[in-house]
Amino acid sequence: MQDIANECRFVLENFPGLKEIFFDDDTFNYRKARTIELCAELKKLKFTWSCTSRVTTDYETLKAMKEAGCRLLIVGYESGDEQILRNIKKGATVDMALRFTENCHKLGLTIHADFIVGLPGETRDSLRNTIDFAKRVDAETIQVSIAHAYPGTEFYGFAKQNALINIGMSDEGGHQLPQVIYPGILDEGEMMEWVARFYDEYYFRPKTAWRIVRKAMFDGPERKRLYKEAKEYMALRKTRKQYVVDHKANMLSKAAAQDRV
Repeated sequence: MQDIANECRFVLENFPGLKEIFFDDDTFNYRKARTIELCAELKKLKFTWSCTSRVTTDYETLKAMKEAGCRLLIVGYESGDEQILRNIKKGATVDMALRFTENCHKLGLTIHADFIVGLPGETRDSLRNTIDFAKRVDAETIQVSIAHAYPGTEFYGFAKQNALINIGMSDEGGHQLPQVIYPGILDEGEMMEWVARFYDEYYFRPKTAWRIVRKAMFDGPERKRLYKEAKEYMALRKTRKQYVVDHKANMLSKAAAQDRV
């Protein structure tokens, strides 16, 4: 623990303009005793930091993190559907995730919530459950990714065994594309459509829109950042929607060609 604290101290002393330190560690608060011990050391340094977190983290640990200077947590909720969580062996339930979220809000911890579209067993109903769940979480920001099956993982074995592997992981612009599809349930076009719908339903809610506008109104630096992110988001949103349109047109063209044959 002291080594980590010493590294933070070095950074704080040698980079005076630093605003925040981020701990990019998926197991940062996996062990309660270790986390609380580390927080006791970080608290002495009196600085602001953020990290990743699991929804299994309890209130006492979150409280210790907040008191030690933690501002934001990047949280992998993945899905808001109980069956999908069981399918991916998440080790957590929707109720646990909601309890974790309530504790974070109570302590004043900001949440960036991560969700995934296209996990094993995904359906339109499970995606609807996840979007509705995300609205209940009401995190400051969200990220919606597409499930990718990396060689060597259980997901890859599942996808390969069931002939679900379809196309590359990204387009020429580096934007995510569905690699695993579910024929007759969710094809690549509909999966991309659900990603766009997820973002639209979440960020275009009056409550969320006002939260962003209010921050932009009273915080100059945040205003510039939010404006830049808004422009990038709208450009990416247009790209996603065009992909869906092109995919549907391509599918209709293939169907028409088959009919002629």
